[in-house]
Amino acid sequence: MTTEQYQKEMAKNIEQNTLGPNDTFRFSCKECGECCRNRATPIMLTGLDIFRMAKGLSIDPYEVLARFTSGYIGDVSHAPVVILRERLDGSCSLLRKGRCTVHDYKPIACAVHPIGRYVNLTTKESGYIRQSGGCKGIVDGRVWTLDEWLDTWGLKELDAPSLAWNLMAGMVAEVMHQFRLEDIGRHVIWELYQHMYGDYDTDRDFIPQVEENSEALRQFFKETYNIEVGP
Repeated sequence: MTTEQYQKEMAKNIEQNTLGPNDTFRFSCKECGECCRNRATPIMLTGLDIFRMAKGLSIDPYEVLARFTSGYIGDVSHAPVVILRERLDGSCSLLRKGRCTVHDYKPIACAVHPIGRYVNLTTKESGYIRQSGGCKGIVDGRVWTLDEWLDTWGLKELDAPSLAWNLMAGMVAEVMHQFRLEDIGRHVIWELYQHMYGDYDTDRDFIPQVEENSEALRQFFKETYNIEVGP
């Protein structure tokens, strides 16, 4: 799939399935753990997810990355992508005795389940969509409005830091997509990885650190590729 085809498919999905504040959906968690095992698609993580888990577990972001994640280079973005690591039995590395060890600060993709979240980098807005799937909890679960569900997990307060990080990730993708994967050196990937996921102090606010990392990346792109990227 080309970048243009991927973008069109995403836009179509968002248009057809976007939820408004008072739109409803059914869900009651059955605590079956199926969403945490043998997933068809991995849970993609943001730098905000890593930051929140590190803060909640009182460990360094790099320790979170080492213990619970794996990664690859995106086919479309040509940037580092970090995902939750699975064990050999297919279960999430964050599960212990069938329970999530980061339940109160779980990744946003997990917290919003069974709906999905997206960020529009053009309008600089985030939104939520219905998702298809075999989750048992959506069949006869409680009826929620979108606003009720977001308030349950305190997700509205994460909109601003999530958007800040996604705008940085979008900037990285815009630059790196210009290069062939085979021409991108390991030192470049490591530089991107550090600023996108690892270089955060959990004793400080997240957004100012995203701004600092974004500026560091702009300087890196200028020095490495002679490409100037605006704020």
